Amino acid sequence: MAKREIYPEVYENPFYYDVAFGFRNIAKEVDFFEECIKRFSKIRVKRVLDIGCGPSPYMLELVKRGYSFAGLDISRAMLDYSLERGRRAGVEIEVIHADMRNFKVKESFDFAFCMLGSLNVETNSEFLTHLDSVAACLKRGGLYLLDGGVHFDWTGLGGESWTVIKDSLIINVNWSVVPLSYVDQKVVGRITLEVIEEEKTKVFMTEEVGKLIFPQEFLELLNRNGKFEFLGWFNNFDLKQPLEKAEKFNRPMTLLRRK
Repeated sequence: MAKREIYPEVYENPFYYDVAFGFRNIAKEVDFFEECIKRFSKIRVKRVLDIGCGPSPYMLELVKRGYSFAGLDISRAMLDYSLERGRRAGVEIEVIHADMRNFKVKESFDFAFCMLGSLNVETNSEFLTHLDSVAACLKRGGLYLLDGGVHFDWTGLGGESWTVIKDSLIINVNWSVVPLSYVDQKVVGRITLEVIEEEKTKVFMTEEVGKLIFPQEFLELLNRNGKFEFLGWFNNFDLKQPLEKAEKFNRPMTLLRRK
């Protein structure tokens, strides 16, 4: 029987995380970035910021298209992994070790994005300081794109499981979100990666407490912040699918513009 070892932290193992969540069509998603920029940005876009970048899956595609890439994350392991990926590809990138809830950067950006539900705040106050932080580093007229971050269905909590096979590596992924407090809209998100490699099984687990933000609440908080213009909610990387007209939704996008 293969030996099974339990480890406490998913984010300290960027390679396995990268493989586990590598199902995305990155080129198609960057096409959507560029469509948003073409239609809504009031400034020329050169410098882009990936907030909660993790293993920086968008980095190489964006650099290939001529953008200057920076990734911000609280995990030093993820940033080191991103730097190494860039080095192997022969590209220079910038990494910023910071907490997305409250951060400062030295230089400004033309476009910012936070993908795959990476926005993680526990209170409305933390969300407001997050907006302040993004506004401070984003040029006026620039866009901020959120993939997730606004929750449209409280009853939709639950989980998913899938398996990824890469060469001789097998990763069984389990992702779930369960209620912690209905009054405070708090939830616990859990990720478990069961990694089977060279006849050994390693299990990596992590959990985070977060807060669900509902659409009208989001708009009120945006209004209180006062630094962004709300441009719309769109379904599944398609500007032709405003969420108000969608019968079903999958990965709803929120698009903002810096005032």
